[in-house]
Amino acid sequence: MKYIAQIAFVLFTLSYGSQISAQQANVQKLSENVYSAFLLHYQSLIVIGDKGVLITDPANTQRATLLKSTISKLTSLPVTKIVLSHEHYDHVGGTEVFPNAEIYAHQAANSIFRLDVTGQAPKTVHHYVGDNTKLVVGKTTINLLHFGAADGVGMIAVHLPNEQVVYSADLYEVGAITQGAFIADTNYLGSRKLLNALVSFGPKYAITAHSKNLDPKHLQIAADFYNDLFNAVEPALQEAMKKSADATMSLAKSLPKQVKLPKYRDLGNYSDLPQHVERMVYSIFHGG
Repeated sequence: MKYIAQIAFVLFTLSYGSQISAQQANVQKLSENVYSAFLLHYQSLIVIGDKGVLITDPANTQRATLLKSTISKLTSLPVTKIVLSHEHYDHVGGTEVFPNAEIYAHQAANSIFRLDVTGQAPKTVHHYVGDNTKLVVGKTTINLLHFGAADGVGMIAVHLPNEQVVYSADLYEVGAITQGAFIADTNYLGSRKLLNALVSFGPKYAITAHSKNLDPKHLQIAADFYNDLFNAVEPALQEAMKKSADATMSLAKSLPKQVKLPKYRDLGNYSDLPQHVERMVYSIFHGG
């Protein structure tokens, strides 16, 4: 999820990232060869194999350089695989810092990377993968999963079944619902489906790309929110669609003002709930 404060922080790191020590990375050991590293407001999964290292989302050149230094404190092995969680440019930069790495992204991301006019998208993606791809790094099995459009069209979630770890990006925020300003291209049916799938794995650790908190309870809260939102919107929308296009459009305008989910009133950004209702409405009847 991209928020105003996060964008400001990213702009800061682009200017001053080289002055920030890799000592500031928050590294958590999840298993014998698996770590998470929270650095400059992005979380990367680190999987150490016998010949190389897999990471997720280097984000940008400055952060990738510091991440490389952080990894060097864990192992002397090079980064050989980079998994890009989705196509949004603030997650996919910095791959050039790891010249020996093969880059993985979902095939749907290619259509967005081809439109990049800023130079943030990777120049090369070695593997545009489908909906279910299995990688093995050392002793670790890594499943790359795509359930459809979610936050963007090329969303990949990572599941480490033996270590009980899931990794996703931009699907939920810890202690808050997403700011309404940053959900314009989110498909809420896809996000709901993916969140429910991640919950079904029963993870011990649930990593979301913009928080150091790994407690899976936040993943569960996010899934519950999407499910409750769907249940509040879908029946009324189905009834309106049976009547007419005019009735559907009328409901699309009125429903965001009507739906209340008091269960979530203590979460941050709850005042943006109408925008979430609107996103669910258009995801259901419009497909986007």
